[in-house]
Amino acid sequence: MKTFRISCLILSLFVFAGYASPIEADAIKPAGLKIYTEAYPPMNFVEKGKLSGLATEVVRELIKRSAIRADIQLVSWEQGYKAVMEKPNVALFSIAMTPERKPLVHWVGPIAFANANFYARKGSNFGIRFLEGAKKIPNIVVVKDDYMEQFLRKEGFSNLESVATQEIAIGELLSGKAQLFPCSNIAMPALLKRVNATMGDVESVLNLSTNMLYIAFSKGTSPELIALLQKTLDEMKADGSFRRIYAKWLSAEMPPGIVNMMTEEYPPVTFIKDGKVTGFVTDMVREISARQGIQDNIRLTSWDEAYKLALSNPNVVLFSTEKTDKREKLFQWVGPVGKNSAIFYAKKGSGIRMKSIDDARKAAAIGTTSNWFTEQELRSRGFTNLVSSPLPTESVRKLMNGEVELAIFTDITVPQIVENAGYSMDDLEPAFPLSSTYFYIAMSLGTPPETVKKWQSILDELKKDGTFEKIYRSYLPNADMQDLLGK
Repeated sequence: MKTFRISCLILSLFVFAGYASPIEADAIKPAGLKIYTEAYPPMNFVEKGKLSGLATEVVRELIKRSAIRADIQLVSWEQGYKAVMEKPNVALFSIAMTPERKPLVHWVGPIAFANANFYARKGSNFGIRFLEGAKKIPNIVVVKDDYMEQFLRKEGFSNLESVATQEIAIGELLSGKAQLFPCSNIAMPALLKRVNATMGDVESVLNLSTNMLYIAFSKGTSPELIALLQKTLDEMKADGSFRRIYAKWLSAEMPPGIVNMMTEEYPPVTFIKDGKVTGFVTDMVREISARQGIQDNIRLTSWDEAYKLALSNPNVVLFSTEKTDKREKLFQWVGPVGKNSAIFYAKKGSGIRMKSIDDARKAAAIGTTSNWFTEQELRSRGFTNLVSSPLPTESVRKLMNGEVELAIFTDITVPQIVENAGYSMDDLEPAFPLSSTYFYIAMSLGTPPETVKKWQSILDELKKDGTFEKIYRSYLPNADMQDLLGK
């Protein structure tokens, strides 16, 4: 793919191959289904004259089980993308489902997660949780003029070393000359192999972006065929064969499930502890999943990424999410699982005094977090003085540096956010409450209604049998839970 020759981090578009087998179901037989691909190891490549790789094996098994006959050709990404958009009975994989593309083709998947990550040498123990923390690392190696170099410089990184190729970059990481290197989880194994190293030599320390990848079918393809292929893929995930294929090629990665659970660093609701995603709503989601026999596949990324994926993809569980008027019709809802208050905070000693929300409109700037309900609420009220940041810790920093006069956070999460930013609650003072709200587990619109009902039913069981209160109080022992428990 042309874009990947520029950067291993432009993760929006991928193409991989499948295989052919005879068709038996004439009612859904496509008139010469064509599957387009190009070489991109380890997902798809030619080895000893034979097509191989993770995506190849998945699609080969999918086509075999579905008894579909297909013609496969190696073409450029541009040719494949043009064909799936313009011609009937064409498949292209893997491709990210975005809001712009979603109505243009039919989708089967997901078959892979594509992540942009910061990688470090194994055992480095940097403990980086946020982008701000990476700015304190002595040396980050990037490939000159590639997308990630441009992105990091735009974000204010001054600790970047530009080199000519990915091979040079990974060499500097492995030798210790550089402490971090941004790359995709899919490209990294093949890159390491080219320099005689393995995934055991590195570790992912921070996720930068995430995409869910699918097989796209042109609009002229039979809907019955699409339904059959999706059903077959879900069966592969349920019987473990999909996971085994994934582990063969990307052993360090967690494969996508039938339902995919996304969250952010938002302690004590959700956060990383000892390398594991935890928090009181995380524990609830884990318990709901366990009672259905669903394998734990919780992924932690930035809120902006998680929110984007839940808006674009079916069968995504997003937690925790405020149920606001703006979001009401964007998701299906399970809950409530908690409550909090949104509060304007000022820097200690600022002298700012607020008697109403209108006083906040007079502030020179208010720090908000991208796509958080607080930012959406203020925008809906006509606020034009908002300074949005992708992470809440950046809003704390801007408040402390005087870049904004106010910042808005929730009462149960602000202590940890402030600590993660390198400050204490003594450095801030509450200025005015905006609202008190409940938060929920959100499920994307493409999720079957019966799945949503099942999750709500099990949550109700947790509240009745005492599990909900036990989990909640293990993180917030003094919380008032009367209304959450329906008492």
